[in-house]
Amino acid sequence: MWGDALATYWVRREAIKTLRQLDDRALRDIGLSRCQIETAVTGDFDLELVRIR
Repeated sequence: MWGDALATYWVRREAIKTLRQLDDRALRDIGLSRCQIETAVTGDFDLELVRIR
């Protein structure tokens, strides 16, 4: 059980690391700003609050 939680943690950390390596334009292309990376990866991202540009 804790092994699954640990694996999920590492996958999320790697996703955050990868997204942080993108430039602002690439993040904007996928609908994120730099300050939204962690919440998007953890699934806490509320699409209703995102303004479409």
